[in-house]
Amino acid sequence: MTTAPDRYFAGLRVRSAVPLPDLMVWSGDERSPDIVIEVGPVPETLPDPVVQRPLLQVAADGACRYAIPGIAAWWIAPDGSRIVVEMTGADPAGMRTFLYGSVFAILLMRRGYLPLHACCVERNGRAYAISGVSGAGKSSLAMQLVRRGYRILADDVTVIDLSAPGGPLALPTFPRIKLWRDMLDRLDIDATGLEPVTTGVAKYSQPVTTAFCAEPRPLAALLLLDANLEPGRLATIQSLNQMSTIIYRQQMMLRLGLGDQQMRHYLALMSAMGGCTAIRRPETPDALDALLAMLAG
Repeated sequence: MTTAPDRYFAGLRVRSAVPLPDLMVWSGDERSPDIVIEVGPVPETLPDPVVQRPLLQVAADGACRYAIPGIAAWWIAPDGSRIVVEMTGADPAGMRTFLYGSVFAILLMRRGYLPLHACCVERNGRAYAISGVSGAGKSSLAMQLVRRGYRILADDVTVIDLSAPGGPLALPTFPRIKLWRDMLDRLDIDATGLEPVTTGVAKYSQPVTTAFCAEPRPLAALLLLDANLEPGRLATIQSLNQMSTIIYRQQMMLRLGLGDQQMRHYLALMSAMGGCTAIRRPETPDALDALLAMLAG
């Protein structure tokens, strides 16, 4: 029997019993896997739950159950070292979408990382995280920047390591960008053969293997994509008020009992970055050129 190779996500070695073709093959050291993903039954109710929500349960010992009806249920170990997945539908792409999103976010929070609701691009050794609410246009802007010579570090979830001695590091995730069908059409990308992120949704995974940055990069700027804000550097208090937008699944982190950690990490990030910068989605070539000039400055 052929053993699937270990994979890579945010600097962590992943050994999985379910195929994870989106992730890069591990090519680092020979240490034991940081994350083991198994297939098995996931209980409907955790013992002694302290949080019991429709999608998320948290047990007194820190174990979590996350479930998306018709797709899968996941059990996540308290220390973020092990996941058990039980498929509840026939949608492996959907299972991977939620695994790389909410499930890995829970795991990464447990391991002390800060997941941002952001795409991340890289150029000349510097990373730029583009945050914003769902639908703001983060992924489409990232794709536009890729076409101008940038590389992708992460899509939708940007993992930040705040323990690095040189300041916040953005960690690479996988070489794909998720784009809605209308944006693929606008960018003149043929959707034929692209995998939907989940069944029944007109959003697709666009491979960007040749434009992927597989190495951690220092975070040079945190950009907030928001049509309601005046473009430019936000005042400190404004940056602090954007915590619920910038942190991925911010309420979920609170339910995990990590509110104090969340606040410390966010304050450390804002201090290191000097706050964040509001931008608008560039709708014209001139507006994109102006954004590129700002990033290069």
